Amino acid sequence: MAVVMNPRKGYYGGIMSGATWGLDAVLLGVVMIMAPFVEDPVLLAAGGVICSALHDIVAAFWLYIYMGAKGRLKELKLALRTRDGRFCALGAVLGGPLAMTTYTLSIAVGGAALTTSVSAIYPLLGTALAVWILKEKTGPQTWLGLLICIIGIVIIGWTPSNGENVNVSLGIVFALITAVGWASEGVVCGYGMKAGLVDPELGLLVRYTTSALVYLLVVAPVFAGGFGSAFHGFSAVFSYAPCWILLIVTAAIGMYSFLCWYTGIDNIGAAKALCLNVTYSFWGVVFSFILSKFFPQYFSGALSWLIVVGALMILGGVTMATLYKPKKSKEE
Repeated sequence: MAVVMNPRKGYYGGIMSGATWGLDAVLLGVVMIMAPFVEDPVLLAAGGVICSALHDIVAAFWLYIYMGAKGRLKELKLALRTRDGRFCALGAVLGGPLAMTTYTLSIAVGGAALTTSVSAIYPLLGTALAVWILKEKTGPQTWLGLLICIIGIVIIGWTPSNGENVNVSLGIVFALITAVGWASEGVVCGYGMKAGLVDPELGLLVRYTTSALVYLLVVAPVFAGGFGSAFHGFSAVFSYAPCWILLIVTAAIGMYSFLCWYTGIDNIGAAKALCLNVTYSFWGVVFSFILSKFFPQYFSGALSWLIVVGALMILGGVTMATLYKPKKSKEE
């Protein structure tokens, strides 16, 4: 089955995936400093995992509403029976529960600066995997642009650590697993959608269904100390209206971000979609600055020169990486 690619739709999807994921990250940061997460014992111990789990579970509900309105829910069972659908499910586990859990663990043992710096290599890994597995075409311009972009991400994310209670080696291991998981998701899901049997919307339905179930049945109970503790953590979040309302809104934004990303992967390939998606670091700075004007109690409006330079490097690097066009052979 021939797949018709729409580059304009793909680039739009890639750009919007980065912008909305940046907003998603900023709002999740606000959720994580609200009353339940800084007061409840279970959330103090496993708040990151509980928050990630609820984010994907609620996002799955949003997607079910969207796909139900389009009359496509019945396609989920059929998709899961196909090889393509199972690849999307595998990508979901790699990029969702696995990568996000190790990301949380890396921050806990190695600090945010180390985690951000090491996990930032995921676009390079994803591009390498896309070239190797999906046979996508890249050139020196792409690799140089990605390198510039990653340096910009490190500059934005770097905050000096005081070195207390930091396990650098273990933090690096967890951050590397995170980078591999994020890189693999785009490539594995791209492989699953390559034949055209599973489109971005259906692929995302498989993704969120798989991720929500793994979080609910495995990850949250393990890190919270059992199903009872996990349920207590979920209940604590929903006991405070501002927290769960913001979480529901954020999950809807996250769902839309992933839909845009899958659309980008399907239309311009995993390598370029990854390049555009990684601009979330830049967009996070932009949205934090804007929201600080309306909610100063949650955001710092300060913009250092390092942040500005890092943001410009991300934009420049991504532009360089995505504008690469492979030369056509004489047979084409």
